[in-house]
Amino acid sequence: MEFSVLMTVYEKEKPYNLRQSLLTSYQQTIKPTEIILVCDGELTPGLYEEIERLKSEIPILKVYQLDTNVGSGPASRFGVGKCNTGLIARMDSDDYSENTRFEKQIKAFEENPNLIMVGTNILEKNIEFTALKTVPEITEEIREYSKFRNPFNNPSSMMKKEYILKVGNYRKFRYLEDYDLTMRLIHDNPTKEFLNIQEPLVVMQTDDSSYLRRGGLLYVKTEFFLQVDFYKRGYLTKFELCRNIFVRNIVRVMPNSIRKLIYQKKMRESVEVKSRK
Repeated sequence: MEFSVLMTVYEKEKPYNLRQSLLTSYQQTIKPTEIILVCDGELTPGLYEEIERLKSEIPILKVYQLDTNVGSGPASRFGVGKCNTGLIARMDSDDYSENTRFEKQIKAFEENPNLIMVGTNILEKNIEFTALKTVPEITEEIREYSKFRNPFNNPSSMMKKEYILKVGNYRKFRYLEDYDLTMRLIHDNPTKEFLNIQEPLVVMQTDDSSYLRRGGLLYVKTEFFLQVDFYKRGYLTKFELCRNIFVRNIVRVMPNSIRKLIYQKKMRESVEVKSRK
């Protein structure tokens, strides 16, 4: 089965992270047909230099430049339009994949043609430790879990392009574009199936900026409008709407230092590998 890898990058990314992410997407036991990299606005000279080097190392790399920074949702929407295969694997520019990731996801699609989205567990890694982040495995569990939080780790997901387009592609919900698309895929396709492979096939790198992005008034505002949209579409009951707005936003409005402690405590509770010994 042919598939594309879709990645977006913006000016604050580190060249080394981008290199690692792209190379691990290419150096797989089953290689993608193409890797689509969308440059979301003007990048730094260091990033452009790294991309030029990578073009010679990754012959299937296709780079597209957006004139201005439009955000992850619109940049991903543009990238979906550039993908020429029926399957699209997502990847973040600061994460990296295990070399059997795509092989295992393709196998799942081949064994069950009714699947339209396959993700995996991930490892969240910072300078102190590495923690396992698990998500529900089968369709019924995924549907129920989705009513409170995203049941897929976005950089681990592989989706059928026709269904991404069928539900309207990515939209602009800053920080929450992935959850928005996932909800529409799940609840607008009640007869289709979903799967999360219960192995950590992607490593997500986190730092202090990761905690900062998960809070603030803009995040709260986006969360509110997204949850209301879910309710209007019939995905949530009124009780679920009120619960989500209240519970999900408590952490968003906390000071960054407290939010960081909460996320780190949660990560420590699922520590997989100690990186400092």
